[in-house]
Amino acid sequence: MITTNVNRTEEGKYIQAASHTCHVLNHKVRNKIIIRAVCDLRKISDSFDSIACCGASGMMVVPQIAELLNKNIVLVRKGEKCYSEHMVEGVAPFRYIIVDDLICSGSTIKDIKNKIKKEYSRAICMGVYCYLPHETAYKDDEAGSKLCQRDLGVPLLNLCPVRT
Repeated sequence: MITTNVNRTEEGKYIQAASHTCHVLNHKVRNKIIIRAVCDLRKISDSFDSIACCGASGMMVVPQIAELLNKNIVLVRKGEKCYSEHMVEGVAPFRYIIVDDLICSGSTIKDIKNKIKKEYSRAICMGVYCYLPHETAYKDDEAGSKLCQRDLGVPLLNLCPVRT
């Protein structure tokens, strides 16, 4: 279980961030998130070659998860100004998953899928893994997974195996 007081360090220092971002800025909590994600995703790692993410919080956990699972990283830009001319960076994915902190409206997941599809028309999204499942709009039950499939067109990987 993830610690309840994520907005403070062990020394009691306050972590300034959005409530969900505190989880990845607190290194003790971030390490637990990474370990849990690797354990969960290792079960289905044969079904994908790349892990896609977006934003700072994704880049704080995805590199470690990808390294431990021996997967490529696909970074999808949110549209902010950056030094790159590419909206999608990394090795071209064949079958990828999206790792994200939470799902509220689904707009980040849809944006990642759309930008990857535009760059790599044959790439297939195998599902989304939410590393803060208690923060997602799709609860950790079968009904939540079905809603995720309906709304986003992909399964919630926290709950169900990937179909190949």
